[in-house]
Amino acid sequence: MVRIRQRSGKTVITAVILSLGLIAVSCGKKDGGTTNVTTGATDAPVVSSADTTASTPASDTTPAPTDTTPVTTPAATVTPGGELTISGEAEVTNPWTPAAMQCDSFCQERARSFFDPIAAIGADTKVHPYLADSITPNADSTQWTIKVRSGISFTDGTPVNADAVIDNIQRSGTYILLAAQLVDVAKVPSAADPTKMELKIEKLDDMSFTIFTGKDGDPAQPLPWPGFDYYLTGQLGLIASPAWLAAVDADPTKASQPIGSGPFIAQSFAPHDSMVVTKNPNYWQKDANGVQLPYLDKITFKVIEDGTTAEGALKSGDIDAFADSGGSIIKDVIDDGGFTVTKQDKFAETNYILVDNSKPGPYSDVRVRCALSKAIDRQELIDLTGGGLSTPANGVFSPGQEGYLADNGFDVAQDIEGAKALIADYQKDHPGPIAVTYGHTADRIGDQVAELLKGYWSQIGVDTTVETIPQDQFVNNAVFGKPNFFMYGWRQHAGFKLDEQNFWWNSKSYADDGGLSLNFDHFKNPIVDSNLAIARSDPDPANREAAAEAVNREMAKQCYQIPLSVALWAVMSKPELKGIGETVMPDGTKARDGAGFGGQFWVNALWLDKS
Repeated sequence: MVRIRQRSGKTVITAVILSLGLIAVSCGKKDGGTTNVTTGATDAPVVSSADTTASTPASDTTPAPTDTTPVTTPAATVTPGGELTISGEAEVTNPWTPAAMQCDSFCQERARSFFDPIAAIGADTKVHPYLADSITPNADSTQWTIKVRSGISFTDGTPVNADAVIDNIQRSGTYILLAAQLVDVAKVPSAADPTKMELKIEKLDDMSFTIFTGKDGDPAQPLPWPGFDYYLTGQLGLIASPAWLAAVDADPTKASQPIGSGPFIAQSFAPHDSMVVTKNPNYWQKDANGVQLPYLDKITFKVIEDGTTAEGALKSGDIDAFADSGGSIIKDVIDDGGFTVTKQDKFAETNYILVDNSKPGPYSDVRVRCALSKAIDRQELIDLTGGGLSTPANGVFSPGQEGYLADNGFDVAQDIEGAKALIADYQKDHPGPIAVTYGHTADRIGDQVAELLKGYWSQIGVDTTVETIPQDQFVNNAVFGKPNFFMYGWRQHAGFKLDEQNFWWNSKSYADDGGLSLNFDHFKNPIVDSNLAIARSDPDPANREAAAEAVNREMAKQCYQIPLSVALWAVMSKPELKGIGETVMPDGTKARDGAGFGGQFWVNALWLDKS
């Protein structure tokens, strides 16, 4: 699904992206106390290329239990009860129907408190059934059969069954935001309205159905798609009550009163302020001791857009936890001590400069884009604005991802002379001064980054105008390639597989008529397209890995994006809050935290240590 993330002068919109497993280590603290630091750096299993790229069907690796009330195992003896206040940095657009949400990390965290997903990512980086009892492909992965777990109801009493899940998938899969992800799912005329198309889904019985693939939607051309199940872990897989969805159809104001089958029930929603959820007393999961989940009675989610403000709220006790990707903020909390800092640094997003490659002038010329990139001192940028905690990025593939290369032909070192040479070569064809416009959202760190970039580029003779863009316009400007979108500070592209990035970089996702374009960079490249096709459908993991590496090299060569650093997230919380990174899925295996990418965490296993 589309997830939109805005903060620190960056925006992220991520697809099906996988979360970060965590394990505790100890870190020294000043003033004689301790800061507990957990990190994703050591617990994620070391996997071969085949392990990371192969999409092993969940039903083959993680058999679903026969018990209709699966259990999770608490990390310690838990006393249920208590309330939390958790903050996040941005508000959801189009709340809260799964099809329409334009969703950042904090949106996903809230949504998953009251919606359960069809599937989720395990600590082994594979797909595991969640609301589904099993997810099974046919021999060539052109058909995917989903059996829904029995005995579960939405909080309005509506049963979770095949009809409910199909209704959700049809709505999400045909809505403009998510349809681009599913271009290779077969489409057929709708039974309800033959003038409209819907996904080809065949109901088998009350609890089972099959989804069919088709190249560009053509049911006559089934397309192998070994990694399709990963899409069921994202926004496409969030399942809401069909009765509530029908009520929203009749009265759109009811969209702010979501109903799902999740561990909490939404009680109130005040946009740009707060959302309150309370314990679902009839939630279908219990822990290994038979204690009803969730443990907490109530969570208040507060919107605090500035990370520095959120840090102050944590230290003053106004909030109990927040997630942030600002390195200087993370370092401050670690140095201050007295809090638990849970780092999320695996399969990460990249902080980069999103360039509209279709804009006339310097933006559409590879020489200028690469010159701007060469002029940047990435380590200085990290040290001055990111607390020195991150590492320079050589592209939008981060370490661990399919296709990542330590040497992809891109040099992260600052090269002023090389940049000047590229500018001089460009000016032979386009005499005169060069001016660019860089945009970011209102944020203190974003201001600092912008001023540093302006200084780097002035050294190579490029004049920079810096614009601060309101958050409610930032994403839309990029999505539609608005006239005032040239280059933006951005963060995106976490995940494991290249296929997760398909609709961001595929020429099919590029609308050159002013329409919605999920290819935000606005480029068309046949080398990228052909290798995206291999990464989607080739049955051999080695071939998929090679295709991903080819995309990495080509994008680095063209400087379609200007990479800055590998993103680091951390969840910062008061020490009595436990259970972050400890969620166990219905099949008894540990989940990777959150919905699959940094900045969020499961809330169903959170508890307060009252000792």
